Amino acid sequence: MVDGSKENYRIPEGTQTGSKFTIRNKGFKSVNGNWSGDFIFTVTVQTPKKLTAEQRELLTKLAKTMNEQPPVRKRGIFG
Repeated sequence: MVDGSKENYRIPEGTQTGSKFTIRNKGFKSVNGNWSGDFIFTVTVQTPKKLTAEQRELLTKLAKTMNEQPPVRKRGIFG
């Protein structure tokens, strides 16, 4: 938090990069009052860069069950 304290927050499954969440009354304190603003944060999802053959196969199987495209390995600037 802004004051150095810690806060537990459960990120929902399927959250994508760029999703924003708000924790009420945990932001900066008001200059003219005795209240605190909201703490708003943006999620950045990190995915592994190197996968084993087994991990890639598992992700491909998962993508098929979700009706999505499997991850594509890109090479160079033009893929």
